Amino acid sequence: MTPTSLTRVVVDLEAIRHNVRLLRAHVSSRAQLMAVVKANAYGHGAVPVARAALQAGATWCGVASVAEGIALRAAGIQAPILVMSYTPLEWVEEAIQHRLSLTVFERAVVREISRRAWQLRCPARVHVEIDTGMHRLGVLPHEAQPFLAEVAALEGVVLEGVFTHLSRADADTEYTEAQIQTFCSAIGQVPVRYCHICNSAGVLGYPHAHLDLVRPGITLYGLSPYASSTPEHPLVRALRPALSLTTSIVSLKWLPDGAWVGYGKRHQCNGHRRIAVIPVGYGDGFRYMPNHFGEVLVRGRRTPIVGAVCMDHTMLDVTDLPEVSIGDEVVLIGTQGNECITADEVARRWGTINYEVVTALTARPHRVYVNAQP
Repeated sequence: MTPTSLTRVVVDLEAIRHNVRLLRAHVSSRAQLMAVVKANAYGHGAVPVARAALQAGATWCGVASVAEGIALRAAGIQAPILVMSYTPLEWVEEAIQHRLSLTVFERAVVREISRRAWQLRCPARVHVEIDTGMHRLGVLPHEAQPFLAEVAALEGVVLEGVFTHLSRADADTEYTEAQIQTFCSAIGQVPVRYCHICNSAGVLGYPHAHLDLVRPGITLYGLSPYASSTPEHPLVRALRPALSLTTSIVSLKWLPDGAWVGYGKRHQCNGHRRIAVIPVGYGDGFRYMPNHFGEVLVRGRRTPIVGAVCMDHTMLDVTDLPEVSIGDEVVLIGTQGNECITADEVARRWGTINYEVVTALTARPHRVYVNAQP
């Protein structure tokens, strides 16, 4: 099908492979590497990213839902897949039939998983999550060993793994070390194949906690897991951002002094101004309020957004770029000439994190994958 949108998310799969190889070299030889590709691989595209990551040394994929896992299986991905969130009971049979490993932390749920696995005559693989301080999902530490023992004894259930999630590995060493210690104490000597703790910041900063499996997410995509105020691990500088966001100019016009641009009369021309229109808006994940991208790149120069971002269009002031013409490429995230707009820069403008910037990109922009391998 011919793409109908001029707005493109371009993903460099060699950058994904490069980042996985860097992480794989940093991780202990004992530990396997799970590529976290939930939320459509943070906006990058789950299937192409999963394939590239597995080519480069990942051995697992991590998703947030059974539907995400089934989509990977439908694309022919055979690697182990962990569903890292709660699985509604109506999805259990599908999960078992597609050989997805499930996260469990509630007795009633895991008992029902056991019952349905027995009916299907097919084992259900599960990972028990322990809440060591994130206080989101998971069994509390003092309940962990009896819960693990019960799960291990259930018919039709294979206790494949046990894990926790670090809540502040990017900035708080004391709290993170306490979480690691709590986890190790909570699981005791329960025999299980995969014990895992580390997200991206954990992978970089806590090599003693790599254990049997690590779960990098944001670093796969060449982005930093650290807040701007936190010193970064040196390896972050070697990562390659995999995503760029581009579009094209579709309209140019001169407006007189005092003319209003866009919805809500938010911008008034100060003098005779040349306004360009690009076909991208908040329907694509190009934020409207309270803070938008601020600037884009046109002809290698930073160019201001003017007026309110619309659902499908955004206006730019290109008065200082007389050579601009319809069809010119506009870079929203990425490099053009000597200038670069990064997801981190956009996150600072938004008052958020780089995770949100890339994950917020909707399905509407056409995804283009470069440097794919068979």
